[in-house]
Amino acid sequence: MNIADIKTIITSGTVLLAVVLYLIFSNTGTKETKQEDEYKITPQYAMDATGNQLIEAQYVSTNDGDTFRLQVDGKEKRIRLLMVDTPEMNYEENNPMPYAEEAKDYTVKVLENASKIEILHDLGPQTDRYGRLLTYVFVDDVLLQELLLSEGYAAVRFIHEPNNTLEEEFREIESLAKEKKLNIWKEANYLQKDGFHPEVIEN
Repeated sequence: MNIADIKTIITSGTVLLAVVLYLIFSNTGTKETKQEDEYKITPQYAMDATGNQLIEAQYVSTNDGDTFRLQVDGKEKRIRLLMVDTPEMNYEENNPMPYAEEAKDYTVKVLENASKIEILHDLGPQTDRYGRLLTYVFVDDVLLQELLLSEGYAAVRFIHEPNNTLEEEFREIESLAKEKKLNIWKEANYLQKDGFHPEVIEN
């Protein structure tokens, strides 16, 4: 082997090492970016958008995917998540709609395992006609509505101005779940203008 061959091997090895290192570090950077951008709506973003502050809360119990009880300011409150709707459990009939149990189980899992729960009001009425608090709910700095929408357990519904500051963001998240046909979106006509239609799936 002559000097020229040795130089070629060294040069090729150096180039190969540089390529490998580039791929390693570029992949690492991509993964970190994905983690940082994994969730669209941060607590600060929501506070800036609504002009309101987060309020600490503690988990009590869950009724269904979008309705549960929290301890807020020392009092137990019924919570109704703003601008999202999950299939109904229909406790009186003992006949849950398709994906109702899955949505409830998902919400229970998220809330029960939370280290921190915070609620945030929007610009409109803070309660509905049933006396439930209408709020955004952050669990360990992640918006519960965003989680339910992104998993296809909830749809964007019951929009009432001015309690709709994050409507555009919600619809963008929902559209991705629709494209992937996740859960409630597996059947094209399960959700219609007047609500969920179990017969579409059951028949």
